[in-house]
Amino acid sequence: MKRISDTGIEITNRFFEAVDELKRQKVIRGLKTFTTRFNANRCGLIAAKENPATNQVKPEYLTYLVEGYGVSADWLLTGRGKMFKGVSKAKHKNL
Repeated sequence: MKRISDTGIEITNRFFEAVDELKRQKVIRGLKTFTTRFNANRCGLIAAKENPATNQVKPEYLTYLVEGYGVSADWLLTGRGKMFKGVSKAKHKNL
């Protein structure tokens, strides 16, 4: 079984941290809201959340968080800076 790099695992974990924060802020109801909006593979995301060492989030899903909800790409990829771009709260954007 292929092992994902430590950096890849950290990015996956930040992806789900952002999704959880969007849920907490009531921007989305949950992962299903995200997967429905972007036609994303829910089972694949659940697998990545449960085992980020062997399953990863597709790169386009990271883009959806950045463009659709104002998540900082720098934070998402490196962990540096704030979770959201220029604001303290998420913003839902129509794509």
